[in-house]
Amino acid sequence: MSDALGELSPPGSPPERAAVGRARAQRLLVTLLGDHWHAGRAPLPSGGLVAVLADFGIAPANARATLARLTQRGMLHRTKEGRRTSYRLTEPAWHILQRGARRIFASTDESTWDGSWTLIAFTVPLEDANQRRLIRARLRWLTFWPLYDATWVTPHDRLHEAREQLSELGVTDAVLLRSTDLELLPDGRARLEAAWRIDEVAAGYRDFLHRYRDLAGRAEAGGVPAAEALVARTELVSDWRALVGADPDLPVDFLPPSFPRAEARAMFLGISEALAPLAQKRFEDLVQRLEPA
Repeated sequence: MSDALGELSPPGSPPERAAVGRARAQRLLVTLLGDHWHAGRAPLPSGGLVAVLADFGIAPANARATLARLTQRGMLHRTKEGRRTSYRLTEPAWHILQRGARRIFASTDESTWDGSWTLIAFTVPLEDANQRRLIRARLRWLTFWPLYDATWVTPHDRLHEAREQLSELGVTDAVLLRSTDLELLPDGRARLEAAWRIDEVAAGYRDFLHRYRDLAGRAEAGGVPAAEALVARTELVSDWRALVGADPDLPVDFLPPSFPRAEARAMFLGISEALAPLAQKRFEDLVQRLEPA
């Protein structure tokens, strides 16, 4: 659910900064709706969502453009009654976010590994670059990593989830295999370890711990006001989602002893749980302030 930045724009140019701003606004709004809107609830008024995004420093015009872009992408459904415009997550978007939430808010590492692997090999038409991008993004989220271009593997039982994703995307030319009989020859193992980028993932978790340590202390002490809680928790969840998406979620068998994922996860869960009631109240206050009588 991320937008590609303009490749032709030089670093720091106005078009590039604008693209980063658009991506951030969309990412934050998706995070907010995933956390604070639930299936079956009434659509939320556009004015209320604009007010919520204003808490993040997003101007009203940019907030309304964000709503329009997510609607065009099939993430949001727009309804209009008289002069009142409202939005809700579409069914596919809701299910995607719920699948994501199960991994984002998982409470523990998988401490034991039974030696099994799930492997998927697939092919899509060369001209369908968008479908290839979607498949790769969803496989990475499921902790698959490319062993070769169209051969992806994970040391987890992801057969059902992978089949579900391929079905949603209309991919039928694929082979899925669950087995303990996978031998990685030296060059193959080196290829996979390079793809996993364990050192980079560890550095990301260490940066997360450093960045949120102060907030963790204030949240534990009850020192975060409601007006700050919504922004702080949403930024926290958004940053954690990015970390989780880059992490192949390897069993401890493949990790160095000092790998900081468990410590970072404990900090994330502690902060998010402490701030959740305050964030929910702030979100509802902002949205309901704009509700018609």
